[in-house]
Amino acid sequence: MHASRYQPFDTSGAFLYGGRWHSRWTRVVYAAEHASLAVLETLIHAGGRKIPSRLLTQIEIPDSVPMETAAWMEPSASQAFGDAWVEQARSAVLRVPSVAVNRLESNFVLNPAHPAFSLIKTLDSAEFVFDPRFYPAAIR
Repeated sequence: MHASRYQPFDTSGAFLYGGRWHSRWTRVVYAAEHASLAVLETLIHAGGRKIPSRLLTQIEIPDSVPMETAAWMEPSASQAFGDAWVEQARSAVLRVPSVAVNRLESNFVLNPAHPAFSLIKTLDSAEFVFDPRFYPAAIR
């Protein structure tokens, strides 16, 4: 899920701001396993602010793309793990547990510097408008 002014695989936000699985100045792309998880993750990171419509882009990760799965770890450890994963180019995709749903579903961290990243394709994009019931009446 991304703002329409950005491309689906834009790394500028991740580069400027650290995330759960990477530190600042590291280029990665975050994706969610399901559309509903992408919505939930976006709402969580908005901190209660109203979110303008976004683009929800489906991606295809072929079976031939190397993927690694990370176990649950605390944020400082997960950032160090993710930074090492990017630097070592161990795989193009890192499957990570989502805190938003008690680690029952996964997010994916994509490494654009990995040679197999070029095999990951964007498919359909559609506008996603956040239901006003997500927001308290004071900010509707």
